[in-house]
Amino acid sequence: MRLHTISLLALLALLSACAVPNKYNWNDYDKGLYDAYKDPSQIKALQQKLQATVDLLELQKQMVAPGMYAELGTLYLQEGLTDKAKTYYLKERDTWPESRTLMDTLIKNLNNNPKVQEKGKS
Repeated sequence: MRLHTISLLALLALLSACAVPNKYNWNDYDKGLYDAYKDPSQIKALQQKLQATVDLLELQKQMVAPGMYAELGTLYLQEGLTDKAKTYYLKERDTWPESRTLMDTLIKNLNNNPKVQEKGKS
């Protein structure tokens, strides 16, 4: 019995050490974000990479990682593209219900701020 228990524990330890594949395709998002914070000239590269990742995941009918739509929306907002920002905030809200309150607040603030709306139209 003791040998059986030790064997079972060893097997469980071995199985728990196996690598678990990532649930989401982040496509080096963390590195791109770090690079953009470190060097603001890399923000456009981050935006392009995020857009390409999101487009590919949607095309392949895969789940976009949590926060990725919101980050992309924020990058578009920083460019003054409020309609695009709202689109991605809505996608984040609809994909990740736990983000609903935050995304609804951001969208409401965009809708209620005439300066942002004017900037987004140019």
